[in-house]
Amino acid sequence: MLKSKDNKLKGLKGWLSLVIVTLVLLFLSYFLTALVQIMNIILGEGGLSTVFWLIFFLVFSVLFGYCLNLGFKHKKEFPTWFIFSLWISSIIGLIISQTQESGFIATPFSFIWTILWTWYFIKSKRVKNTFVK
Repeated sequence: MLKSKDNKLKGLKGWLSLVIVTLVLLFLSYFLTALVQIMNIILGEGGLSTVFWLIFFLVFSVLFGYCLNLGFKHKKEFPTWFIFSLWISSIIGLIISQTQESGFIATPFSFIWTILWTWYFIKSKRVKNTFVK
């Protein structure tokens, strides 16, 4: 009996490796930026906006850290949480870009990437075969 090609498409390889590397980088950058905000508060630099950004970076650090945990454990909830985090970050990015001038150009690209990754996670056989626990 021949093995189907679908069984070979399993594990954190291919495009999924890019997703995991990106999540690691996002987690580290948000976590380190949160630490910088904490240091600013301790040193008395910054005000209410520093507290807002601290909360923002901590929430996304936890979100991306949770996604990483699910991804490394091959949990079936990972695709849902990953798609959720993509859409939340794109929507919040849009809101922030409306209040600040920087980032206006990046927002359309953010939604394009979000749509592409959502499509990949819904259609990919590797995603379906990998996240089964």
